[in-house]
Formats: sequence, C-alpha cells, structure tokens
Amino acid sequence: MFCDAHFHLIPSINELFPESADKNAAGCPVEITSAFIEYFAEFYGCTCAHDKNEYIAQREVLQKLNADYGTHIKNHIYNSFGLHPQMPLIENADFLEKLLQNSELDAIGESGFDLFTPEFKQNIEKQKQAWQIQLELALQYKMPLVIHLRKSMEQIFSYSKELKKLPAVLFHSFPDNPQAALSLINHGINAYFSFGKQILNGNKKAIACVRQLPLKNLLLETDAPFQTLKDEDFTAPKEIERVYNAAYSIHIEENRNKCTFGEFCRSIQNNFSSLFYVNNK
Repeated sequence: MFCDAHFHLIPSINELFPESADKNAAGCPVEITSAFIEYFAEFYGCTCAHDKNEYIAQREVLQKLNADYGTHIKNHIYNSFGLHPQMPLIENADFLEKLLQNSELDAIGESGFDLFTPEFKQNIEKQKQAWQIQLELALQYKMPLVIHLRKSMEQIFSYSKELKKLPAVLFHSFPDNPQAALSLINHGINAYFSFGKQILNGNKKAIACVRQLPLKNLLLETDAPFQTLKDEDFTAPKEIERVYNAAYSIHIEENRNKCTFGEFCRSIQNNFSSLFYVNNK
C-alpha cells in the first residue's frame, strides 16, 4: 500500500479529468465518473486545501466518493486546510476554526514560512500572523500541523518549544539537510519529513535525508499536481509509486540492515497511520 502524505485533490482532479463540462465553484467536475471512483478507490493520502471554495469542493468530492463507494474512501483520504504562507488568507481563520469545531479536519496546513522570493519576503509579517493563528489552533485542538518551508529554517527552530507540544508535525517536501532534520527531532518534536519528486531530480539534500534519516521519521508524497520534473505538465497522485521506488533504492544504499521493499512500504504506512491517527478514527 502506498501512502501520499501530501497532495491537492481538487487541482489534481482538474488535471486528471479536464473533459468534464460541468464544474462547481472551484472548477471541479460536478459528476463523479466511474473512472474517477476507480482511480481513488485504493488511494491513501492527505489532501490540503487553501481557500474556502477549494475546501468545499474537496469535501463535496469526498462525500460523493464515500456515497458511491462506501466507507472505504472515507477511511483512506484525509483532510487538511490551512493558510498557506505564499497566500496567507487571514480572513479564512474563522473558517478554519469552524472546521476544527466540526471535527472535519485531520490536520492543519499547509502552514509555515516561505522566504524564497523578494515578493514572499515582503509578506513576512502576514506570514507570521497566519502561522501564529494556525499554531495556536493546532495546540488548542491537538492537531497535527503540516508545515511548508523555504529559506526559513531559522523561524521554525524559534518555535520548537511550541511544536514539541503538538501530537505530530509533518515537514512537507523538507528543504534542508539531515542534520537540520535530526536537530528538530532532538528538540523533542514528533517530526515526520516527507519527500517527493525532488529525489528523482537529483536534489542532494532530499536524497541525503532519505538515505540517512531514521525510517520511523520518513514519509513520501507527490504534492500532486504541482511538483513536477522537467518537461512534465503535472504530477498525478498515483505517481506516488514512482516516488516509493526511488526512495527505497536510496534508503537501502545507506543502511546495512537491508529491508525488503514490502517492509519499507509497511514502515511508511505505519508512519502515515501514526501521523493521521488512522487507527483512532
């Protein structure tokens, strides 16, 4: 079983099923086809949304999948909503809290900081405000937090005391080296580090993390449809299998106690289950 720790359901659907003429407010197909149901029937993952319309469409799609396919779908795809640092929509904070009050979410995020471009750097105060809102809600509701980071490790370390109080933290597409990841773990944070196609693209830091981090802290993702390689138009969620194969090859290069591919997959599955409380739902 392959588990995608981070993807985006609505944008992925729009790429996978562009032929649908009838769309809802978020541009998602209104009718759920048999091909659509078949595609996601055995899919495990956590989908993130970042504005109201996208989340409402995401919820609607999962409800339809559940109605057409029983509880199987509901138990496999988990919901996250957050104020993304690239577009920190503070006005959605009340909406986020209402989702938490209604027990609709399995995680909060993407939250975090992005200082990769001059434009993002100019927005740092709004990013800090969005981050503080989400961190406080995660602490209040005892929720896992999904973190997006670019050029901002220093900011995250300054919040290590708060992060260690959370049930779990997912560092999505972790951008730094194994030493930084291990330092976060050593700060007492129940941290998971997720990697996607950057390990297929020769990213030295990501490859080093997959090779050196403890397996119990490792997760894999597609960030579908956004994280692509050269000459690709989009990434499909089911490309998670491709990521697994690459990660397994990298991981066993470093570790003397070899595990089989099946054992590797079960370890990732256990991490996914622990992060999203699958066994407690």
